[in-house]
Amino acid sequence: MAEKLSEKDSEALKLFRHRCKLQTAIREHSLCDPEEQKQSSIFQHCCDILNEAFDCTSVWAGGFDREQKQLTLLAASPPITFEDSSVHCHLATMLSEKLDSNLDILTEPLHFNLDDEKFGQIETADRHCVVWPVRYKHRVYGFVTMHCRNEISFPELEKEFITHVIDDITLALFSHETALKLKVERDFNKEIIDTIQALMVSISPCGMIISFNKRAEELTGYEEHEVLEKYWVDVLINPHNRKEFQQFFSETLKKTQIDINFKASLLAKDGTERHIIWHGSFRHNIENSKVGLVMLGIDETENLAAGRQIHKLTARWEKIFIAIQDPVLVVAKDNTIIEANPATCAASKKHRNQVIGRKVCDILHCGHGDDSQCPLEQFIGSRKTQIWETELLGLHGKYMLTVTPLLEKDGKINATLLIARNLTEEEVIRAESIRAAQLAAIGELASGVAHEINNPINGIINYAQIILDEPEDPESGDNLQNIINEGKRIASIISNLLDFARRREEIVALSEIKKIISNSLQLVAHLLEKDGIICTVNIEESLPPLMCNEQQLQQVFLNMISNARYALNKRYPRPCPEKQLHILGESLLRDKKTSIRLIFFDHGVGIAPEIREKLFDPFFSTKPKGEGTGLGLSISHGLIKDHGGDIIVESKLGEWTRFIIELPVIKT
Repeated sequence: MAEKLSEKDSEALKLFRHRCKLQTAIREHSLCDPEEQKQSSIFQHCCDILNEAFDCTSVWAGGFDREQKQLTLLAASPPITFEDSSVHCHLATMLSEKLDSNLDILTEPLHFNLDDEKFGQIETADRHCVVWPVRYKHRVYGFVTMHCRNEISFPELEKEFITHVIDDITLALFSHETALKLKVERDFNKEIIDTIQALMVSISPCGMIISFNKRAEELTGYEEHEVLEKYWVDVLINPHNRKEFQQFFSETLKKTQIDINFKASLLAKDGTERHIIWHGSFRHNIENSKVGLVMLGIDETENLAAGRQIHKLTARWEKIFIAIQDPVLVVAKDNTIIEANPATCAASKKHRNQVIGRKVCDILHCGHGDDSQCPLEQFIGSRKTQIWETELLGLHGKYMLTVTPLLEKDGKINATLLIARNLTEEEVIRAESIRAAQLAAIGELASGVAHEINNPINGIINYAQIILDEPEDPESGDNLQNIINEGKRIASIISNLLDFARRREEIVALSEIKKIISNSLQLVAHLLEKDGIICTVNIEESLPPLMCNEQQLQQVFLNMISNARYALNKRYPRPCPEKQLHILGESLLRDKKTSIRLIFFDHGVGIAPEIREKLFDPFFSTKPKGEGTGLGLSISHGLIKDHGGDIIVESKLGEWTRFIIELPVIKT
């Protein structure tokens, strides 16, 4: 059985446990943020431990306010106030006088006997006290005062314990003060670093991140605490290039260079790729050996993106320039061609090297006399765009020539753009577009005409069967006449369809609008009837005859009816009284000129205001894919313009649409 501890060892063990308790409390206190730690808390731990370890009536800690020249109570065990205790009040007054004269005198413990005449006749049981200074070098943090009933004479063991306790809290106070100063300095430095509009990253010798500023957080998407102690290439380098830069970092550390510069892409937390230009400087220790890197990164992503965009736009412009089917030239101020697309070379029947560098008149007009100036050259460098039709012998045809100045930022004109549109080719393309729209209309009419013909055919068959069954019937003559009438009706429908479908030359002749409307409705009568559309026609009988191309106007009218039919079916899928189309015709007298106004008015879905301006654009259609070519209204607009007329649209979304066509009456 182990021998019992001696009284001295037992006392030493007890004091050791008290000191461990104090150090544990100080350690837990130090884990808090420096700004949240309080010196009074450290003093309080000291007072509590000393009060537990010794038979004291009270232990308190104080400080000295130099400005007010008075003591301040920092902590006490048990809690006290100077006002409530005459002993503490008198002792505080005496200490204040001593410290006010010279603070540095408090280097060793001070003993006081309250029987001393300086304290007067104070009735108290704890008349003995000792004041322990709490200081580090020239910095005095305060003092700890112990009050006891009996005369204080600490044995060596207890005195050593108290000295260690005071040293412990002194070190804790010094550490706290130092941590606060470092935090203030670090916060100040970090504030400066965070205002830098560049990534700033510190890297340890083994490549671990040890600091990460705000700009780095913004660009990478990682907060500083997420990347600390992580290998730098894992955060700052795109995964595809990490192996390369790991080797680069290792090789760089072996060299004697002071700075490094390189470019690398990083992958942000959200997957965005950023392109960074890095400038790194080595940090050195006293022996001037490398201990790590401080790297500044400049984000070049926007500049690179802008450069790529410019390159992309330039490449796109070149592709467009090459793809344009009309001759296009860029001409300098001295009338020299500096750029020409392949269409120019094809039209002029020359190679590119035979065009570039030549005078524009030599290529377009095959030159001119020495004493004359080419009319085209007069417009080169002009500040206004010029458009006119002209014969260009060098391009072997008649063209619509557009001459446009290319203005620089300073307003100067260093080049001019010429676009020559082949009118012959355009007329062919236009005719083909009209024909395509006409054939599309024929396809739409075919089923309706088939049904329209089917009814009279059935009538013919029925009448013929009656005559065969009863040839002597007195009504056989009437039945034969009915057969003739139905046959004529079929012939009229077929003739009307063939007239519309037949490719004709651009023949203009006198015609009646009412007749064209009637022929158009005959072709779509069955379609309107099948859809349950109520069509009313109100054409003035007194409308004058019109010089026109009947086939072209019929194509326009069929397109108007087709669009109205589509809008009505979309609003009213089934027959109803509101499913109406009105066709009106009247004559107008404006500025002593007579014209005919036609109105196609439907109660369909209407047209949104934002798309009305696009209705007459080629290939623009509001119909689903496969139900419209987008050419109907464009071609109709062109045909009406060819007749010297105009076509406008009025609509209220969800309620109605009105197409108004005005055609001038030309006297013959």
